Amino acid sequence: MLQRQFRAVFGTTVFAYLCECRLLRARRALEHDGVTVGQAAMVAGYTSAANFATAYKRRFWHAPKLARSRV
Repeated sequence: MLQRQFRAVFGTTVFAYLCECRLLRARRALEHDGVTVGQAAMVAGYTSAANFATAYKRRFWHAPKLARSRV
């Protein structure tokens, strides 16, 4: 029931919404705070920087190290 109502309001699943929020938080940390990719992975709740980098690339179409280099 909650899943259906959440999808009706937000147009996505709870899990996808939370993943999006975590990745956006990590992107902000990379771009504005200059954290390392490993630190950004921890901010996003990943225990593996490699898994974080894969998820980041799928979402933002570039490697997290490129976001960090913009600082």
